[in-house]
Amino acid sequence: MKQFDLENNKEIKSGFKVPENYFEQFEAKMMAQIPVEKETKVVSLFYRKQVWISSIAAVLLLAIAIPVYFNMAKENNLDAGTIEVYLSQQQGIGITELSKHLTDEDIAELENNLSLNEVNSDAVEDYLSESENLDYYINE
Repeated sequence: MKQFDLENNKEIKSGFKVPENYFEQFEAKMMAQIPVEKETKVVSLFYRKQVWISSIAAVLLLAIAIPVYFNMAKENNLDAGTIEVYLSQQQGIGITELSKHLTDEDIAELENNLSLNEVNSDAVEDYLSESENLDYYINE
């Protein structure tokens, strides 16, 4: 290394040289190395507020709808007596109107469910003889 004296020699050569036209081309080289930034998305604060409001509304709707649904499901269980009374009070609805909507498969299924076969025919006759509505069943 070369020795230097600051008191006698005020000018020190650094040993580095700047390339020609370095400062003129510096900006263009630097801009070429910087990647182009994509446009950033701006999310409004009101959008987040809208999401929260909609989620709260959905939770409240479910909180109201679920109990109402289960209460309605319990009320829809009608017994056979209620249906029979309703049908007997209606004008113009008879066995012929109901039988028009039944297929042969429906009738066979009803017979199997009600066990209306030759084995239980005595039980059916006993039930009809004890019924107060025997005239109603015969006339229909």
